[in-house]
Amino acid sequence: MSDPSIKSHIDNNVSGSAPPKPAAIQVICLGSGGGPSEDNVSGFLVRSAASGWIRGSMLAMDAGSHMAAITRILEQHLPAISRGDTRADSDGNLFHQQALSPQRPLDSSPPSSPGIRPSIPTLEPVVLDSGPFAGVPLPHASARANAAHIVRSHVATYLISHPHLDHLSGFAINTAAFHATSRPKTLAALPFTVEAIKRHIFNDVIWPNLTDEDGGVGFVTFQRLKEGGDVMVGEGEGRGYIEVCEGLGAKGFKISHGKCMRPGTAESHRGSIGNLSDVPANYSTTPRHTDGRHHSLGHGHLPGTPGSFQSPSVAQTSHPFQQDPGFAAVDSTAYFIRDTATSRELLMFGDVEPDSISVAPRLARVWAEAAHKIAAGILNGIFIECSYPDSQADAILFGHLAPRHLVAELQVLADMVREEKVIRASEKAMRKRKRAANGGLAAISQDDFIDKKRSRSLAGRSAINQFRRSSVPDDMIQNSPTPQQPPSSAPMQDIDQMHQEYLKNRNLNIATNFGGASRDSSISSINAGVDAAHLLPSSVYSDPPLKGVRVLVMHVKDTMKDGPHVGELILQQLNEHAAGMAQRGMRLGCEFVITESGKDYWF
Repeated sequence: MSDPSIKSHIDNNVSGSAPPKPAAIQVICLGSGGGPSEDNVSGFLVRSAASGWIRGSMLAMDAGSHMAAITRILEQHLPAISRGDTRADSDGNLFHQQALSPQRPLDSSPPSSPGIRPSIPTLEPVVLDSGPFAGVPLPHASARANAAHIVRSHVATYLISHPHLDHLSGFAINTAAFHATSRPKTLAALPFTVEAIKRHIFNDVIWPNLTDEDGGVGFVTFQRLKEGGDVMVGEGEGRGYIEVCEGLGAKGFKISHGKCMRPGTAESHRGSIGNLSDVPANYSTTPRHTDGRHHSLGHGHLPGTPGSFQSPSVAQTSHPFQQDPGFAAVDSTAYFIRDTATSRELLMFGDVEPDSISVAPRLARVWAEAAHKIAAGILNGIFIECSYPDSQADAILFGHLAPRHLVAELQVLADMVREEKVIRASEKAMRKRKRAANGGLAAISQDDFIDKKRSRSLAGRSAINQFRRSSVPDDMIQNSPTPQQPPSSAPMQDIDQMHQEYLKNRNLNIATNFGGASRDSSISSINAGVDAAHLLPSSVYSDPPLKGVRVLVMHVKDTMKDGPHVGELILQQLNEHAAGMAQRGMRLGCEFVITESGKDYWF
C-alpha cells in the first residue's frame, strides 16, 4: 500500500547530480525534552512510507510522551465544527466548542419519531490533509478517540532504549487502553531493559502485571533483542535486523549513560563494566562483518577513552580500560532502524554520555557501524541527545552530552566515514583498473590491499583521534564569562598540529598503497605515470564526511526560566563548535536540528 502523503516529502539531503529520492521513513516527534516538565519527554513514532497507514505499521521509539501528545497533534489538524456545538475535550470534560480544539462534524440524521430512541449518528472516516498524520483514516469525531485508535490499531511495537521513567512513563500509563486491542502490544528491547521493566514496573506493586509472563493479564508481550542483531536473520546489509513492525527492522547496541551514584558491584546494572560480554578479553571491537572485513579498534586506541593518549614522557601506569570497580555503568541503547523496502536507515540513541568521561566507553563500535552505512549512502539521520549547554560541567552531566562532547563524538564519526569512503572509492578504482588491464593486477589482491590500507590508516589515526574524542575541558567552560563564549585558542593550536600530522599520515598511506614500490611492481604495466591521488574521485577529500547527514538533537532539559529556550543556546553552541573546526580544516558537513514535539521529519 503506497502512501500518497509522501509525494510532497522529498529527501533534500542526497548529494550529487541524481534527482532527489522520495523520503522512505517518517519520524513523528511526540516528546523532545528530557524534563523536568512531564508533558514533553522522550517519545517518537517511526513508520515506513512504503507501508502506508495499515494496521501495525508504526513503531514507537521510547514512550515517555505518547497518547497525550498524539491527541494534541490531532487537535491541531482535525476539521473544525461550527461554534455552539458541545463536545468533550481531551480530558473527557464537557465544554463549549469555542474553547479549545476541534472535532469532526457528525453526519446529519433524520429526526426520530416520538417514542423511538434516536439513532447514533454515523461517521465517515476522514483523511487528514496536513500535519504529521496526513493520510491516516480517522474513524472518530474527537481527537482523543482518534488518538486511542492510532495507538490501538497502528502502533505495533514499543522499542525502548532504557528503563528510565522519562522514556517509559507514557507507555505504562497508556496500557489502560490496550484492553480493546486484538493482540498484545510488543515491548522490544535488549534484555537488560526488558528485565528491569518486568521486575520494577509490571510487578503488581508499581503497576499491575499487564504482561503475558508470570501470570499477568496479557496486554503486553516482550521481545528480547540480541545486542548487535541476530546474525541468523536476514542477508547482506539487512543481516541481523529483526522485524519490529510492518516494514521496519531494528538492531541495538549497548551504550553508556553514566554510572551508579552509589558504590556497588558490577552486577547492580546488567551489562556494566564488569560484564565481560561488553568488554572482550582482547579489548577489540568488531562492529560489522557483512562484507568480510572489519574495523579492529583496541580500547587503548579509542580516542578520548581515559588514558588512551599520553605524552611520550609520561609512563602509562594502568590499562586504559581499567576503571573503578566500585561503580557500575548505567546501560542504554542505540538502535539502527532499517526500512525494508528501500534499505535506508536511521540511528536513534537513548540517553548517552561521551566516551571521553565514561566508565565504560562503548560509542566507538556504534560509530564504526554507522560510518559504513553513511559512506554507502543508506543512513542520513541521527537522533541523539544533547541535554545541557556547555556551561554544564562534566561532573554534573549525569550521563548526558553537552555540545562540546557531541561535536567531538561526531568528529570521530567523520574520521571513520572518511576512511570508509576512501576504501570504497579505492575498491571501485581497483576493480575498474583490473577490468582495464584484463588481469594485470593479479599480483596484488583486493583483500591484501584492503588489509594494508586498514592497518596503516589505523596507525595514522590513533593520535588525532584522541583529540576528536576528548572534549573541551571543564575549566575552560567554567572560567568563561558566558556560556556562549567559544573555547580559547590554545587547544586549537594543538588541534591544528595533530590534524596536520593526521593528514600527512593519511596521504602517505594512500601514496604507499597506490604508488612507490607496490605500484612499480604491480601496476606499472597499466600506467606507471598516473598519480596515485588521481585514482580516487576528488569528492572523497573535498566533501565533508557527514555531508547530507542530519543530526537531530533531543532530550534537551528545559531550564524552566524566562527568555529563549535552552535549545536555542545548544543549537548555537553546536554550530559554533562545528564552524570553529571547519576553519581549521576539520569540516563535519552535517546539519543540526533541534527536534520539537508535534513536528515530523522525513528521511
